[in-house]
Amino acid sequence: MIRIMFKLTPFNMICLSIAQISTAIIPVLQVYVTIELVHRTERVIQEGSSQLGPAFVILLYQLLLFVLQLVLEVYVDFIVSKIKLVVLLHFGQEVTEKSARLSLLHFENHEFFDLLQRVSTGLEHRGLQFFQSFLQIAKNLITIIGFVVVLLGFHWLLAFGILLLIIPSLYIDIKESGFKVSQFVRQTPGRRRSIYFNTLLTERQWAKEIRIFGLSDYFINQWRKYTQQNGQEQIDLERKMSIFKVAINGLLLVMVTLISGFLLKLAALGTMTIASFVALIQTIFSIQSNLKFMASYIAGIYEQALYTNDLFQFLAMKEEETDGTPKLPFPASLEQGISVKNLGFGYPNNGRPILSDISFDVRIGEKIAIVGENGAGKSTLAKCLLGLYQPTAGTISYNGISLDQMDTKEFREHVTAIFQDFAQYQLTLRENIGLGHVEWMQEESRLQMAAAKSGVDEFFNELSEGFDTELGHKFYGGHELSYGQWQKIAISRAFFRDSEIIMLDEPTSALDPMAEAQLFEHIAQLTHGKTTFFISHRLGICRAADRILVLKDGQLVEQGSHEELMKLDGEYANMFRTQAEWYQ
Repeated sequence: MIRIMFKLTPFNMICLSIAQISTAIIPVLQVYVTIELVHRTERVIQEGSSQLGPAFVILLYQLLLFVLQLVLEVYVDFIVSKIKLVVLLHFGQEVTEKSARLSLLHFENHEFFDLLQRVSTGLEHRGLQFFQSFLQIAKNLITIIGFVVVLLGFHWLLAFGILLLIIPSLYIDIKESGFKVSQFVRQTPGRRRSIYFNTLLTERQWAKEIRIFGLSDYFINQWRKYTQQNGQEQIDLERKMSIFKVAINGLLLVMVTLISGFLLKLAALGTMTIASFVALIQTIFSIQSNLKFMASYIAGIYEQALYTNDLFQFLAMKEEETDGTPKLPFPASLEQGISVKNLGFGYPNNGRPILSDISFDVRIGEKIAIVGENGAGKSTLAKCLLGLYQPTAGTISYNGISLDQMDTKEFREHVTAIFQDFAQYQLTLRENIGLGHVEWMQEESRLQMAAAKSGVDEFFNELSEGFDTELGHKFYGGHELSYGQWQKIAISRAFFRDSEIIMLDEPTSALDPMAEAQLFEHIAQLTHGKTTFFISHRLGICRAADRILVLKDGQLVEQGSHEELMKLDGEYANMFRTQAEWYQ
């Protein structure tokens, strides 16, 4: 971690090191200044105002030391702020980029979200706290060595007794750190639930239903339950540790008192002056404080190591492409089309397969409808075809090239999709459409064309700033839209990409029947020559498909045109007639 930080911002790290180490020498110098100041004060008392000049000089030295310490402390805070920003930008980008490269399957696992929650907390502090702890240990060690040298000048037992003080402090601090980290990991699921219930109570999208069903009291009680449970566990740990802390710190106070008593004995024997006695008492208490801080910093390194282990564990997670084998480019043309052979898929740690032994071929430019009941595996098949899920059996080939042999990034540049849970970006209309192909975002003609294809142009004139109108409610000045309008924008984003392969997963779920019919007329025209898959529960759309794939319980049970499947009088015909009865 420290190596990474020196690589990121070497100048600031060196400046921080010098400043922190410099502050370690000041307390030792203050001991000698204090001894001299007390001597000068005695002479002022004995000899009068003639000794004020030398005494004021010593006071000036003391003032300069205090000012120097103040300046160094302020400078350290300034440098730390600069390093924090660099560290946050670096590790924040590392975590988000890693998250984007991980398989979509990780996002189906609650343990992944627990790990992500822990990793994302306090990214700017992780490495810096490591390094600062090391610096503070070095700083306190230098100061303590200086103090020990001072004590050795009077008696070796003083130095030996002081060094013994660190052992109990270090032991209790390391034990406490271990307990806290263990508790933090164990409480992550409960903490995420607490955050979730708080989100339900404060986010706009849940507000209507919470009021209609009167759910606020229930959600507040759930939030209180998890928050109080975590908080009570932390209080119990503090109570447990406080008993040990009182015992250990009591022992330290006894040891300091014994050392102070030894100083009194030395004073009684006449081996030190009153000035030396005052300065050494001050030194002993300073050493106790420094030892206590050093023990806590050592324990802090241990604690941060346990937290940071999560970060490096996350960054080391297996990505979608990690075998290092050269990947093939997306084929220049798709004369052979798309071939699916014996495709199977199942989620990890789930014995029941979602898809089983599915095989079909798609010709270039063919329009394929995928239908079936809820849970039949339609969306899972779509995600496999788009390379979002890796099949657990069988292959998917584009123009004879297996999808797992193809460069993932290049493949995704040639496909586009709109899902039923499409994104509503709280950004401008230009960005909402232009995110389909970022490089074209400033090209007005392309934006207008995509808007016209999906029907966005029908409400475009309502937007005060045109394509630069802020959309949504999250930010000041945002223009709110209906869900159907948001869906049209999402469809525009898919068209804006202008890809050879289009996947439409429930693209019209939020549209009224007239808008749906109009949109599918557009789709039929605009996808001419493009290979198009669409999933829909409204089977009327299937008339426009060249072929229909019928899924049931994860298996492909029928395929053919609308007319062919109606004649077959099987699964599809039964679904179509059942749905048609609602319109008769």
